[in-house]
Amino acid sequence: MKLFSWKKKPESQKTDMNINVFFKAFILDTLKELPAEKSSMMEEMNLDKVFSTDFGNWKKTIKKVLNLSNTIEIAIKDLWLRNSEIAKNDGTELNADQFADLFIENYYVENSKVDIWENESDLNNANKRITESTLAE
Repeated sequence: MKLFSWKKKPESQKTDMNINVFFKAFILDTLKELPAEKSSMMEEMNLDKVFSTDFGNWKKTIKKVLNLSNTIEIAIKDLWLRNSEIAKNDGTELNADQFADLFIENYYVENSKVDIWENESDLNNANKRITESTLAE
């Protein structure tokens, strides 16, 4: 998995409907940063009807609609932790909202590997970093 830079922004993917609003909510919820009122709004929407699914869970619906990997939540959390540390070391701050935008932009870049694990060791290291953080379940 590749870290991404928040200094250069790639072009974002255009979609028929703005699914990225839901993708961003998915990312923020994964980071425990989705405001309560937005979380309630997402739960109240009938995304199953909109996307012709039957999960009864907006995050599962978005995951299916976007064809997200089984380890997307690990990728989101790990990149958040690692990029936040890089920003801190650079004397800047990366907030969750900025990170979500950057994650989406980098996710859509051709040949993106933001949620691809080169080997089992990288995935294990990511899980370890998450377990040792405030993002642990």
